[in-house]
Amino acid sequence: MYAFERNNLIDDERGALTPLMLVLFISTGVALDLIRHDAKRSDLQDALDRGVLAAAALTQVVDAEITVREFLENRALSENDLNVLVSSDAALNYRRIDAGAEYEMNTTFLRMVGLGKLKVAARSAAIQGARDVEVSLVLDISGSMARENTGGTSLKRLDVLRDAASGFVDAILTPAAIPTTSLSLVPFSGQVNAGPLFDMLNGTRIHNYSSCTEFADSDFDTTMLPTANSRAQVPHFQWFTFEGGPGRNHEAEWGWCPSDGQAITPLSNDPDSLKAQIAGFVGHDGTGTKNGMKFGLGLLDPSSQPITAALVGAGTVDPAFETRPGAYHDAGRLKVIVVMTDGNIQYQQRPEASAYDTASERTNLASNQLASGDSILNNPSKRTNDEADRVAQFASLCDLAKQNGVIVFTIGFDVSVGSPAYDSMRGCASSASHFYDVDGLELNAAFQQIATTVSKL
Repeated sequence: MYAFERNNLIDDERGALTPLMLVLFISTGVALDLIRHDAKRSDLQDALDRGVLAAAALTQVVDAEITVREFLENRALSENDLNVLVSSDAALNYRRIDAGAEYEMNTTFLRMVGLGKLKVAARSAAIQGARDVEVSLVLDISGSMARENTGGTSLKRLDVLRDAASGFVDAILTPAAIPTTSLSLVPFSGQVNAGPLFDMLNGTRIHNYSSCTEFADSDFDTTMLPTANSRAQVPHFQWFTFEGGPGRNHEAEWGWCPSDGQAITPLSNDPDSLKAQIAGFVGHDGTGTKNGMKFGLGLLDPSSQPITAALVGAGTVDPAFETRPGAYHDAGRLKVIVVMTDGNIQYQQRPEASAYDTASERTNLASNQLASGDSILNNPSKRTNDEADRVAQFASLCDLAKQNGVIVFTIGFDVSVGSPAYDSMRGCASSASHFYDVDGLELNAAFQQIATTVSKL
């Protein structure tokens, strides 16, 4: 009998790969290749998305393909050549970017079954469009703005306003936004100088000192401006102590109605012209916030299109804006009012009509200070009730604006918490976050934040 002795080297199975283990090893490796491929594809997609968004920005001045490639190359996405295809379509108010990118990823385990590379690919598209934007900037130029320092500084409120409002104009009317954005500047004191709108709203001009329109109480129950030649001219007079007079010498001019240099500028997209006007702001008598709000909203109301057309015909407004104001609730249009004040909404005092009949009487009122209790004042004993009425009229306009989809931002500048001015501004805003309670140089930040929000919208 011969005994067969097994070879120990052949029979020793320690460290050997069984068929099952080999299959599991390759499967796990393939899975790792696929996981790595998915991670690289996700990384490529993220980089491409970011590049396309940057290239689609209306403010972007770098070529679209260069912009997209920079985002891809900065991520060091591939050890192999990266193929990129970018196409763009642009006009004055929009830019669309389409892009695709791909490269081949070297595999580790899939090459064992003949697949040495996997294609990593991504596609992305972005469009940025500028909606038609209509803005009314309603600014307080009352006597206290010229008189009072702000925020513990040596600066007058008016100084800070001029700088902050000019910054807002630059932020809103960027080169990319100018073709689609109109801004109406509405300075107000006791009244608003209607400027180029005066002859369209008023009947007979009774003096040439200034150009303010006398609204009726019913005007504050509607978003529309009055019909043509239907309202009287506001008398030219001074009620509070003249801030530019002896012993005060502040930057102010005479009159409850602002001078023609402080008149409305309607539907402008000329930042230099607007900033020049703002730089020339001086203080005037009174705080008729509701009058500023009336013009600000009226210049956003679609019924004012005939006024705009007439202003275009007169060369006052850019012909590109002839069909403005556009419709309310238009998805392609954004309507915004920004209202800034430093004080409570005041009563609307007037001289008695009998003291304003003749040219000599009008000249007298235009140069002589009225005093409390003056016999020619109109119902001086009812000023308190009258002020409450004016606050209610302002609130009515704010409600109408919001009901019609107008976004309302308000700024209380150096106002006390709980004061009538604070409550009016907070109540008028579209939401609590649309109200800014600021003092001093915080006014600049408030205007910049509003401008940023408008741009995002």
